[in-house]
Amino acid sequence: MKTKSNRIGGSIFTIIGLLLMIGAWMLFQNDQKFAKEAASATGTVVESVYVKSRKGKGAYYPVVEFQTAEGKRMTFRSDTGRGRPDYENGEQVPILYEKQNPANAKIAGFWELWGLSAVLAVFGLIFMGVGLKISRS
Repeated sequence: MKTKSNRIGGSIFTIIGLLLMIGAWMLFQNDQKFAKEAASATGTVVESVYVKSRKGKGAYYPVVEFQTAEGKRMTFRSDTGRGRPDYENGEQVPILYEKQNPANAKIAGFWELWGLSAVLAVFGLIFMGVGLKISRS
């Protein structure tokens, strides 16, 4: 039996899901533009930095050194960290960097480029699905 509270609760979940999907789409568009316009290079992982979170857990973030097409040496720390190091020191990795601002660089991998938008899209779909199910019950 449909109740007013079910419709309201379902609508709230659906709206949250829709907002998450919009956020995912905007991030995806931004990341896609970066990937399309970026220059590519091969970088070398020089270390993995362990960063502890407030909750006591932490993640390893690879630090990568690369050379731009103009020959300028750059170093950056990836925005994507994991519970254990994904790369060994000295490992070669493909990277993308902004031509006008080489400090804006990313490892050219799925999670580094598209991970956040993918996670937001999954949560958006879950919230929308739950919202629709609640609305119909």
